[in-house]
Amino acid sequence: MAGTKEKKKKVARGRAVRKAEVSGKDEVKMLKAAEEMVELPPKEEEKMLSGKKPAGAPPRKEKRLGKKEIDKELREIYEDQDGKISDMSKIYHKKKNRVKRFMVGALIFCIFAAALSWAGFFFFGRGRAFSGEKVNLEITSPDTVAGGEKVEYTIKYENNETVPLGQAEINIRLPENFVLSETDPVIAEGQSVWKIGSIAASKSGEIKIRGILYGEQESLATLQAVLTYKPADFNSEFQKVATAVTKIQSSFLDVALSGPERILANKEINFKIKYKNVGSEPLQGIKISVIGPEDFSFKERPGVRDAASWEIAEAAPGEEKEIEFAGSFGPAAEGEREFKAQIGFANGDKFYLQKENIFKTNVLVGAIMPTLILNGDPKDRTVSFGSTLNYAVVYQNKDKTDLSDVEIKMIFESTSRNNKMILDWATLKDDANGVVLGTQLTPEVRQGTITWTKRQIPALAKLAPGAEGTINFQIKVKPFLEFQSWNTKDFNVKSFVSVKIGKNGNGTEEETIESNTINLKINSDLALTAEARYFNDDNIAVGSGPLPPKVGEVTAYRIFWGVTNSLHEVENLKVSATLPGNINWSGKYEIAAGELKFDEATREVTWTLNRMPLDVKSLGADFEITVTPAAGEKGKLLTLILDTNLQATDKTTSGTITINRDALTSNLDGDPAAEGKGIVR
Repeated sequence: MAGTKEKKKKVARGRAVRKAEVSGKDEVKMLKAAEEMVELPPKEEEKMLSGKKPAGAPPRKEKRLGKKEIDKELREIYEDQDGKISDMSKIYHKKKNRVKRFMVGALIFCIFAAALSWAGFFFFGRGRAFSGEKVNLEITSPDTVAGGEKVEYTIKYENNETVPLGQAEINIRLPENFVLSETDPVIAEGQSVWKIGSIAASKSGEIKIRGILYGEQESLATLQAVLTYKPADFNSEFQKVATAVTKIQSSFLDVALSGPERILANKEINFKIKYKNVGSEPLQGIKISVIGPEDFSFKERPGVRDAASWEIAEAAPGEEKEIEFAGSFGPAAEGEREFKAQIGFANGDKFYLQKENIFKTNVLVGAIMPTLILNGDPKDRTVSFGSTLNYAVVYQNKDKTDLSDVEIKMIFESTSRNNKMILDWATLKDDANGVVLGTQLTPEVRQGTITWTKRQIPALAKLAPGAEGTINFQIKVKPFLEFQSWNTKDFNVKSFVSVKIGKNGNGTEEETIESNTINLKINSDLALTAEARYFNDDNIAVGSGPLPPKVGEVTAYRIFWGVTNSLHEVENLKVSATLPGNINWSGKYEIAAGELKFDEATREVTWTLNRMPLDVKSLGADFEITVTPAAGEKGKLLTLILDTNLQATDKTTSGTITINRDALTSNLDGDPAAEGKGIVR
C-alpha cells in the first residue's frame, strides 16, 4: 500500500507540474485542478495503476477530498528538501541561444539547397554530361629517320563529345635538333601556339609541321603537343597531351680520312678527307672537323680561324668531294698517333655528329731534332711593341751515325709594309754571328732569316751521334710609332727553325727537318706615364709647402698617372703603386674614369677600369701625397712612390699587357719648374 500511495503521489505531482508549465497559471488555478482529482479505495487504486478493471464492477461514485487533505497532498508534492513550498506564481523561462539557432537553420538551408542543385543537375543535365574522354589528340610521325632527312609531323585533334569546346589552342614543342621549314596552318615566326578557337561537337582538325631533323645516330627526337580548352558551360581548363618519338637510326653523310702510314717528325705532311652525301636529297649546313694529337700543328689557311674545320654549305645527292690539309709533328713526337675526322650538321653553336673515321700513323724520329724556344717557352705567345725576344735554338743528333755539313736556319715571317718587318734587326744580338737575309714574300709578308753553318759554328761540320748544342740570340720588336701609317691592326710574326743535313753515315744526302713553330701576336699599343709634380704644365702650383722639402715641415706633391691606347680595345686595366712608410695619403684625388683606392694595410694605391674602348684614346688619374722629412733625411732625395705597374688584357689577342715605370722621387723629373729641387734641407 505504501508503494501504491507513492505511485499515486508521483502521478499527481507530474500532472500538476505539466499543467503549471503549459498554462503558466497561478497557484489558485492549480489548487482547483487538484480538487478535481478523485481518491480511489486502495484496492481499486491498485487495479487502476496495474491497468486492470474489476470485472462487472458497477460505476464507482467519486469521493471528494476536503481542503485539508488537498493542502496536505499539494504540500507533499511541492515541498522541497528544506520543507519550503516553491513560489508557483512566477514561472521562469530558459533563455535560448539565437546565434546557435541561426547557424543550425542556415546549415539546414544549405543542405537543402545543395540537394536541390544536385537533383537539378542530374535531372536536367544528364543529356549534356562531359568527361573529356572523347577529346582526342594524336601525332603521326615516322618511327625512324636518317640524320638530315626531311620530316613531316601531323597533329590531329578531334572532339567526339556532345558539347562544343571553347578557347582551344595547341602548344607544340619541337625537338631540339629540328629545323622548321613550314607549317599548315601558317604560324608567326618564333611562335609555338596554334589558336584553334572553338571546336564544335563531332568536329576535328589537324596541323602539319615540316622540317629537317638533325641529331646524332641512335639518338631520339621527341615532339610534344598540348591541347588546352574549356568545354561549354565550364569555367575550368582541360588539357590533352600527345607525344611522338622518332629515332635517328642512320645518316646520309659519310667521311673517310687518309694519310701516310709513316711520318717524319718536324716535317710537313699532307692528309686527305673524303666526304659524300649518300642520300637522295641535298643536304645543307655540313661541318667537318679533324681532331689531331696534341703534338701536331695544323698548317694555317688564309682567312680561316680554325685550320682543323671546314664548313660545306650544301652537298648534292650522291656528291663526293675531297679536302686536303697539312701539318707537322713537333720534334719530340715519336710512335703511333691517332687522327679523328668527324662530319655532321652545324646549327648555330651546336654540332650534330653523324659519322666519324679514325686514322692512325707512326711518327719516326729524324736524324736531328731541333727545338725552338722563346723566352723559356716553345709555345705561341703574345708580346708588346718594343719587347725583347730571347730565342734559343736547341739541336741534337738523334741518329746512330755522324751528320755532316749541318746547316741551321732561323726563319721569321712577319707582317710587312714597304719592305719592312716588325722586328728591329738593328737590335739583333747573336754571339754566333749568323748570316742575316731579308726577302719580301708578298706585299704584306716579309721573311727574315739567320743562317749558321760550319763557318760560324765549326761543330756543325761533323755532328757525332748524341751531340747537341744551343744557339742563343736576341732581337726586339719595333715600337708602335713606326707602324702608325701601316693602316692595319693585326701584327704577327711566325718563327721556326729549318735544319738541313748534307749527308749522314748511311750515305743519305740533303735531308731537311723543321722545328716547332712559334706564332707571335703583337698586343695593342697601350702606354703608361707616371710623374710626380709640384707645378702643372701651366706652371700653376698643384703642390704646397717648402720646395725643396724641409725637415719638420709638410710638403705636398701631386702624382699623375696617364694611359693611352689606339690599336685594340683593352679590358680589366689596373694601375698600382705602393707608398713608402714615410709618405702620407691625403685623400685628395681626381680621376677621369674608373675607381681609385688607397689600402691603409698594404699602402697600395690602385686605379682600376673595366675597359678602354677604341674611341677613348687617353685617360688620367692624379692624387696628392704629403711628406714631413725627418732629421735623418736631411741632404737626401725622398722616394715619393715605388714602381708603378700596369696590367690589362688585349681584347683582340687575348694577351696580357704589363708595363712598369720606375719609382718617383722628390727630384720631380719631368716638372720643368721644380726639377732638381728634391734634396731635403
